[in-house]
Amino acid sequence: MTYSLPEAMAHEVDRRCAGSERGKSRLVAEALAFYFAAQDKRALALLYSEATQDPQFQADNDAVQKDFAELDHEAGGALR
Repeated sequence: MTYSLPEAMAHEVDRRCAGSERGKSRLVAEALAFYFAAQDKRALALLYSEATQDPQFQADNDAVQKDFAELDHEAGGALR
């Protein structure tokens, strides 16, 4: 694959990869992985934010909390 980068960024990639055994492709792959993970995290946060406004989600969440309250209490007691 070939990508076009702004000149300043291309020089920065060259500078940071100078003498590295990992190379430019590895740097770009890692940068994209971090970028994608950040996007996914923001999207998930938005989804959860929207869910908290949904009465059915709130009811389901309350039911789960109630169902597992006793188990949570037992687990907490066993860890002490």
